[in-house]
Amino acid sequence: MRRLAVGATVAALLAAPAFAFSVSDVDTDGDSLISFTEMAELYPDLTEETFAEVDTGGDEFVDEGELTAALEAGLIEKPAE
Repeated sequence: MRRLAVGATVAALLAAPAFAFSVSDVDTDGDSLISFTEMAELYPDLTEETFAEVDTGGDEFVDEGELTAALEAGLIEKPAE
């Protein structure tokens, strides 16, 4: 039984990202979306063109799905801890 518990714990740790990065890490006004201004505070070299690539919905805000997709596509990188 102990071996099963240890195996499940190890599997859970390997499945979880080492450093989770989400909208809440960037969202300063609490609306659960990231504006260009909010993202530019974290990424000072961010251009409006790159932001538009991240904002695939075209609504001038980045949501959780768009943020995840941008990270996976390499459009932006996770900030250093």
